[in-house]
Amino acid sequence: MGFLNDNFIADFFYIVIQWLYKFINEYSLTIILVSLAVRLFLFPMDFKQRINSKKIAALNPQIEGMKKRYANTPDQLNVRINKLYKDNGISTFAGCLPMVFQIVFLFAFYGALRRIASKETISLILNGIEDGAENVKITRWLWVNNLWQPDSGFAKVLPTAKEFLAFIQNNINNISAQTLGILQKQNILVFADNVMSINEATYTTLTDAIISANGYEGINNGWFILPILSGGSMFLQQWLSSKLNPNPQMEQQMALMKYMYPIVSFIVCLSSNTMFAIYWTFTSIYGMAVDLIFNLYYKRKEQKELAN
Repeated sequence: MGFLNDNFIADFFYIVIQWLYKFINEYSLTIILVSLAVRLFLFPMDFKQRINSKKIAALNPQIEGMKKRYANTPDQLNVRINKLYKDNGISTFAGCLPMVFQIVFLFAFYGALRRIASKETISLILNGIEDGAENVKITRWLWVNNLWQPDSGFAKVLPTAKEFLAFIQNNINNISAQTLGILQKQNILVFADNVMSINEATYTTLTDAIISANGYEGINNGWFILPILSGGSMFLQQWLSSKLNPNPQMEQQMALMKYMYPIVSFIVCLSSNTMFAIYWTFTSIYGMAVDLIFNLYYKRKEQKELAN
């Protein structure tokens, strides 16, 4: 799927988020609005996939009967099932397309927010160098002291020297040569024999002064709230989906995922910047809300059809 280039879409989201932020001046609200716009864009495909799932669930008894009848002729079974789907207006590809788009957009969002976090984190350090630590204001969000660090009781308000060096190395493509030059000139980054290292004493003195000026001395960055919310909402979404859309054929296959997805969600939000954790948590809660609303809609639709 060459037209779905992750880098291109990540650049697009980066531009949109930065443009919208100029008007809203609040990153968390900006990311929620952009996420909502993306979900609304995907809604027609998502809606069709959900309708398909309901139709397939209703046909499960017939499909199980066919499996027994054509147990020894799998080719004939596939022909019969495909005909059954076609007669009932079921598209076998309807469930794949929304998932593909969601995965592509997930990685694109991750890339865009990683780029923004890179810019904002380095700007904090550069502002501390140029304007003095006492004039640097760290971006706070509710209970999180620094929006660009994880919502974690293990994370520092600013990256440690080793974390900052790894951060630079991992985001080197998003950092200009001019910025690297300033960091080198201020003796924070050291380049020797084509190897980049960090002057830990210089960096730590600067970041400690910034943290102290913001009143965060001796305080970690977060309270694990977003990772817990994300994992909990993901588990609830999986549980609700299995209750509202029972599918005996998929139940055993999805049993492990019911527990794996929340664990992965918790770990991702624990290790990512708070902005990405906000996006991830919002999409989990949105998915759960859509499940509830769709099932209410479909139940009323079935009742109306029965009444007629």
